[in-house]
Amino acid sequence: MQNEDQNLIDCVETLRAATDGRTEITVSRRAAFYPHTGQVLDYNIYFGDVMSRGPWRWECATGATLQQALEDALTKITAQGDERNRELAKLKESAAKLGLQVVEVTK
Repeated sequence: MQNEDQNLIDCVETLRAATDGRTEITVSRRAAFYPHTGQVLDYNIYFGDVMSRGPWRWECATGATLQQALEDALTKITAQGDERNRELAKLKESAAKLGLQVVEVTK
C-alpha cells in the first residue's frame, strides 16, 4: 500500500508542475460496481475549477491504470494551455493594433 500511496503522490506532483500549482488536483482509486458489467477498478484525476473562476477549467481524466489516467490528464492540461496561449496571442495582436500592450499580472 505504501508504494501505491507514493505513486499517487508522484502523480499529483507531476500534475501540479504541469499546471504551475495554480489549481487543485485530486487523484483517487475507484472501485465501482455496475449491474450489467460488474466490478470496475480504475483511477480518477480531477483538476480545475468547477465554477470556472480559476485559471484552469474543471476536467476529469480516467484510466484503468494510474499511468493511463495521468496521460489523459496531461493531454487535457496541454490542450487547455494551448487554448490559453492562442487566446493570449489574439489579445496581444488586438492590443497592438490599438497601440496597447498586454501585461500579465502574477501573484
